[in-house]
Formats: sequence, structure tokens, C-alpha cells
Amino acid sequence: MASGDLALVLMAAGKGTRMRSSLPKVLHPVCGRPILMHAVQLGRELGARRVVAVVGSGEDQVREVLADEDVEIVVQSEQLGTAHAALQARALLEDHEGPVLVMNGDHPLYRASTFNDLLDTYRKGSAELAILVAEFPNPTGYGRIVRNSDGSVARVIEEDDADAATKEIREVNLGAYLASSELLFQCLSKVGNDNAKSEYYLTDVIEIAAQEGRRVETSSTDDWTETLGVNSRVELAEAERLMRRRLAEYWMREGVSFVDPDCTYLDCDVEIGPDTRIEPGVTLKSGTRIGSGCRIDSGAVIENTTIGDDCWIKPQCWLEGARLAARVVVGPSAHLRPDTDLADDVRVGNYVEIKNSRLGPGTKADHLSYLGDSDVGSGVTIGCGAITVNYDGTSKSRTVIGDRVFVGCNSNLIAPVEIESGAYIAAGSTINKEVPDGALAIARARQRNIEGWRDRRFGKKDGKD
Repeated sequence: MASGDLALVLMAAGKGTRMRSSLPKVLHPVCGRPILMHAVQLGRELGARRVVAVVGSGEDQVREVLADEDVEIVVQSEQLGTAHAALQARALLEDHEGPVLVMNGDHPLYRASTFNDLLDTYRKGSAELAILVAEFPNPTGYGRIVRNSDGSVARVIEEDDADAATKEIREVNLGAYLASSELLFQCLSKVGNDNAKSEYYLTDVIEIAAQEGRRVETSSTDDWTETLGVNSRVELAEAERLMRRRLAEYWMREGVSFVDPDCTYLDCDVEIGPDTRIEPGVTLKSGTRIGSGCRIDSGAVIENTTIGDDCWIKPQCWLEGARLAARVVVGPSAHLRPDTDLADDVRVGNYVEIKNSRLGPGTKADHLSYLGDSDVGSGVTIGCGAITVNYDGTSKSRTVIGDRVFVGCNSNLIAPVEIESGAYIAAGSTINKEVPDGALAIARARQRNIEGWRDRRFGKKDGKD
């Protein structure tokens, strides 16, 4: 009977040459989260007390991603095989009193329930080594599970070393091994490299343990999608597709409607309230929180943004780092940039851009406006083409607009400037001085009509242009 805290060893030292990328394979994102971080998250869900990542290629980049995580790092300086990689964790874990789970760090789709079953197999039975297996209709590329006549596990034979009869076996090894630290590192130290690739295979610990009379048990998964490792861009895209579908199905069970789940792009770190409707072609990126009763129309891209209840995001909007209260309407084709804060019942129309600004309740900017570095009160109307001129080429300044202000079309508000409550800005004005409460500001040249100018300039053309 095994006891003690779980330690997780993640194999993340491979070069990933088939990715053809300067970014290490395990750092490519799947639904907004690096592949390796999916495995780290799995460890958290399993309650692992310690997580060790074995890194090699791209060590500095991996360290940077893991800098804020409670993950210990060891380095495989030479790529001599998976057993050699796992052995690098011995110095950290050889005195660990609980079980050690070794698994690949390039499998982003594993569910915690699958590994809880593996842990149950190890803890509740007589197993000294528990491994994860599955039966595939087409097992090509996987190591085959070879059993004795009594059904006990004898060893794993890799594809390159398998004869024709062995290749007919459909039960395959999925690369997850659970044992005590003592047994694990004892077996790893005995692994040789007498095989087609002259590498030290982690799978050999199974045969070594069995030959020493250790009880090897298996736990299986029936969901083939969990087993997909990422070794190429094709497999990366497939993992992304499967994860997106899984996320969409989760939120649909929580009361969210997706018109076409397969054409909706979800990251892992997204939350959506019930009775929200998501149209096709929407992209919801990490850090996004959407309330209940919202409508998100096609083409919207929303990243790291909080949206309150009963909001409507119309087609082709881009929201990044924004905060929306309740009943806000945005778009179509609006751009909310970081630190945009919209209060209840704000309306932002087509081709409006807002950055680092707060708009009070009921304010509306319906079309073709820019508000940057602004504090806007409640009930304000921003006319078509009105902008805050917040940058003088050296520094940025703020514009303050009080409650119930009316800003006419094509007005320029040159910061720093304050428009007090109830003021009106005449269309076409350029304002660079304070406008008092309730005043009408007109800052434009008086209209002047010059009679006969056209004929004098271009000559008469008998009424024809």
C-alpha cells in the first residue's frame, strides 16, 4: 500500500525538431496556455506537492515561463533518451517519501480524472509500478504492451524494435509511470541503450521491474483525444481544436449558448455567465470574464477584458484590457484598448476607439470618435468625429469632461483641458481652454462667403463644370 505526497516529473527536454521553431515545443500555446503549463496545471489538480520539470533544449525560455511557478527545474544537458532525462530528477527526489509520477510534458489534453484512476490503481491495489495504457485501432508509432500468459505486464516494445507480430498488439503505452522514488530511480539506473536508436528508454523500467518480481499494474483511458502528444504543427492544431471543443462543451453545460462551437475560439482562462450567446467567429482570449445574458457577435476579439451582465458586443469589435459594467453596447467595429472603463448603460458605436479612459453611466459615443486618457462623466454625448487630443509628441495629458456635456461633431479637445458639467461644444470647435459649467464653447473661424470666387478662379464655363 503506497502513501505519502505525490511528486510529478515532467519530461520537457526534447528539441521538437518537427515543429521547425525557435520556440521550444513545450512552450507553444494550446488555447492560450503553453503546452508545458497544461501539464503543470494537471499536477495542481492532482494535488502534487512537488513538480519537477526536466528541461534541455530552450532551457532559458522554459525557465522564463516557469519563473513564477512553484516548479523545480533540472537540466538534461545531453539528449540520451527518456530514461536518462527522468534520471536527472534523482538528486531532487531520491529521498521523496511519496509516489513519483513521470509523464511527458508535451501532452496538453490529459484530464485529472484519468490520472486519479491511475493513482487509485497504485494506492488501492498491490501495484508497485502503475502505468497508463490504451487500446488503439491503429497503434502505429506507440510502444506496445507485451503481457505474460497470465495477463501480467512483461515489458513495452517500441515501434522501431517491434517485429510484425508485436505490431499487431493494439494495447499501447502512454508514457506515464507511477512508482515509489526508490523503485523508480533504482530501475532507471539499470536501463541500457541496446536498441534501434541506442537511447535509454524510459519504457524499459517496466521490464526491469517485472523481472525483479515487482507487481506492474495498468490503468486505461478510453478517450483517445487525451493521448495526443504534440510533435508537429499539425498535431498542435489538432490539440487546439480538441481543447477548444472541450472548453465549449463545458460552458454549454454551464448555460452558455454557442451558435457554432467549432467556429468559436476559446482560451483556457476564460469565464462566461449563463444565458450568454456566442456567435460564430468569436475569439475569447485569456483573462476574459463575461457576465450573464450577454450577446457576443461574430468577429469579436476579446482579450483580458471584464464584461458585465446584459452587454452586447456587436460584430468585428476588438476589446483588450477593458472593463465594462452592465448593459453596455459596443460596436460594430469598435476598439477598446487597455484601461478602458465603461460604466452602466454606456453606448460605444462603430469605428470608435477608446484608450485609458473612463466613461460614466449612460454616456454615448456613437461613431467615428477617439477618446484617449479621458475622464468622462455621466449622460455625455460625444458627436461623430470628436476626439481628445491627448499627445503632444512628448507626453500625454488627460481630458476631463463633466456630466451631461454635449460635444459636437468634429470637435478637438486638446489636453490638458476640462469641460465642466452641462457645457456644450459647438461642432467643428478646437478647444484648448476650460469651458465653464453650462457654457457654449465655439472655437472656429466665423464663416465668410466670397461671392464670384469660383468664376474668377477658374473662369466661366457656360454653366458646365
